[in-house]
Amino acid sequence: MKTKIFFLFTIVITMLASCSSDTNVNQTIDSNIIANGMTFVPTSVNVSNGIASIEGESALIFSLSKGTIGNTNYENITFKINYPLTSSSAPSGTYEFGIGETGTMLFAQGSYVKGSLSYSLAGYSVKVTALGNDKYKLEFQNIEAVNISNGSVIIISGYCEGKF
Repeated sequence: MKTKIFFLFTIVITMLASCSSDTNVNQTIDSNIIANGMTFVPTSVNVSNGIASIEGESALIFSLSKGTIGNTNYENITFKINYPLTSSSAPSGTYEFGIGETGTMLFAQGSYVKGSLSYSLAGYSVKVTALGNDKYKLEFQNIEAVNISNGSVIIISGYCEGKF
């Protein structure tokens, strides 16, 4: 009898934990991202420290995703920003995807994945605003995402704000 009660208790706790987690994610993410004309609302957002490209800089890696990897419903935007340690506003700033002159602008590198298709973020910018307490606002400013294998280009625009 004790085993049945323990098993039932474990199921109830698991269900409650997964419900509260889902509710928390929906409450902390405000998103209006359009990728290739379709709405992309991430269910998971994350920011982590990255390795800076040059000395005297720091880096952050942002990841926004929904769905399950390997399935057609999977969608992900991941990008890394590099910023000078001497900047008083860092990591807030507008980061350019693409080629530019080192030391004259803020850079970002990244990718967009939809199902089994992968794109490199290649043009235009993302504006990052650090709001404090692990909260960020990301504004995608008509970023060009290029599929290297077939040459197709899609546009990513809109914003995402919340606790990462």
